[in-house]
Amino acid sequence: MAGGVEEWLGEAVRVLAQPRSRRDAVYLLLSMLPPGYAVTYSTLARLVGTSPRAVGAWMRANKWLIVVPCHRVVASRGLGGFSRGVEFKKRLLELEAGKRGLRVIRSVEEFWKVLELEGRAVEG
Repeated sequence: MAGGVEEWLGEAVRVLAQPRSRRDAVYLLLSMLPPGYAVTYSTLARLVGTSPRAVGAWMRANKWLIVVPCHRVVASRGLGGFSRGVEFKKRLLELEAGKRGLRVIRSVEEFWKVLELEGRAVEG
């Protein structure tokens, strides 16, 4: 099989290791978000200086669902969309959250605080 898993994964790793665009930066930030948390489209947009609609378009185009967990991006009011269906998104979030329940990040400050508390802070 030409390409294969190694090429697919290698491309994802390159994007996350050396982000070259706002989309890549969003993918990197989202890949750092621990299971059990979700973040709003608008919060991700504010983190990289773009619009929530752009973030939504990048989530729809995400071809690395395992590496970039786009199901963890939610609307300010509700779940928002998902390429595999909203019920599937809801189930994934429930599985990840467990008994603790889903925690939705609604601000840039809260995003950085969660990463720090979960040991995923970025130094720089």
